[in-house]
Amino acid sequence: MTLTVYLARFFGVYIAVMGIVMIVRREAMLQLMSAFIDQRPLIFVLAMLRVLIGLAVVLAHNEWRGTVAIVVSLIGWITLLRGIALMLLPADTERKVLVFFERGSQYHAAAIIAIVFGLWLSYASFAV
Repeated sequence: MTLTVYLARFFGVYIAVMGIVMIVRREAMLQLMSAFIDQRPLIFVLAMLRVLIGLAVVLAHNEWRGTVAIVVSLIGWITLLRGIALMLLPADTERKVLVFFERGSQYHAAAIIAIVFGLWLSYASFAV
């Protein structure tokens, strides 16, 4: 199994599961996100973990040929950049993002996109 296939399976299943959790446990997820915003040290630690994961993927897998390989590389870059942004953005900006996602349609759209994207990535990687 190549690194691309492994990472695509890993991220695909993870993203699909998180999308399902977002739909099934909507209120709990929103409460959790609200509680995180007020915990700046925890946000920073989670941002550092996100930077580490993103950096590991970018350094190990920076391939830009083939749809699945490109998607895996983009996930690595997006994870890295989101971690850096979390470390730099003020809490007010994070609150605005949370308020945007608390609306039913945006929240459910994000969850459905995560499920569909995760299932597609899983299917593409397991079909190899």
